[in-house]
Amino acid sequence: MQLNRECILLQSELRKFAQQVILDKVDEFDKTCSVPSDNVKQLAEMGILGAIIPEDKGGAALDTIGLVVSLEEISKVCPSTALIVAIHNAFAFSIVKFGSTDMQKKYLKKAANGEIIGGFATTNTNECRVERTDGGIILNGKNSLVLNADMHGPFVIFLPTDAEKKNLATYVIDQDFPGMTVRKSETALGLKAAGIGIASFENSSISNASPIGTEEDGNKIYSAVCDLLNIYLAAIACGLAQGATEAAIKYAKERVQFGQPIITFGMVREKIADTTTQIEAGRLLAYNAALACDAGKNYSRAASMAKYYMGRAAIDVANSAIQIFGGYGYMKDYPVERYFRDAQVINVLCSTPADEKEKIAKETIG
Repeated sequence: MQLNRECILLQSELRKFAQQVILDKVDEFDKTCSVPSDNVKQLAEMGILGAIIPEDKGGAALDTIGLVVSLEEISKVCPSTALIVAIHNAFAFSIVKFGSTDMQKKYLKKAANGEIIGGFATTNTNECRVERTDGGIILNGKNSLVLNADMHGPFVIFLPTDAEKKNLATYVIDQDFPGMTVRKSETALGLKAAGIGIASFENSSISNASPIGTEEDGNKIYSAVCDLLNIYLAAIACGLAQGATEAAIKYAKERVQFGQPIITFGMVREKIADTTTQIEAGRLLAYNAALACDAGKNYSRAASMAKYYMGRAAIDVANSAIQIFGGYGYMKDYPVERYFRDAQVINVLCSTPADEKEKIAKETIG
């Protein structure tokens, strides 16, 4: 699959930035669970934070495939940074696609230049209780997986409108939302520098939040955002897997056993052949979904396939990289254990592999 010239130039630019800037402190950010704010600021200056936002609203109006190759290059070095960019663009997409004119004016320009970093609250960790009273809708409880929460910006949240929690309404919640407290999560297995946090609510009135669309639009908005996020997450998983494989190859060329580099061993070469094939297959799935999106086609099934396949493949590839490293692979002195942890988390963001398999089957069967 041949990328156009603009995409290749962008890919080269982001590869250089990742290697020359992001790589320097990636392990430090992971160990301290700190978001790479300076790196994100530089990405804003490069236009990557405003990728999904139209030019007349301050953005770069980048096509989906352009952002996908950018995320892939960033995540070869730091999947956490790539996730921050992906979630921010998903936040912007929900407003570009479904937000009112006033909402677009309020958020998009600031989102494009990095003045605010938008977030996304997943629904599978939503423990919020919505109560309708004479004074309006009151929110209590918490959401334990708010992506980009530690970036201290607004985030999109989906709240149930019925007792069975089958229907959702969509809101943008600002950091000064009354009755809300947000704290950083330091117990996540991986993606520790991605700013994942926990939002808690105590008698918070929804009247202080900004609705996106009507209550009836929530499920449609959620599906649209998750379809796009599936492409982004597949790209991050692909870059992560590539980074793990490159680290394993470098180590195998340097590690000598029985008088020769282990890269000459048949078992090591077999693992490298398997992992590179998995990565190429996943990359093609992600690019195919991105190109379908850019062409205005229905890309929901393609996006699910990309995320399902590459998410699982990233775990397999990272595990193979650890085995090539041997005992050293389980030590924090080497990057493959971080790639392995990060891959686990990608598989549960927004949906699980089982969710995606069911969606693929449903859309295939009809």
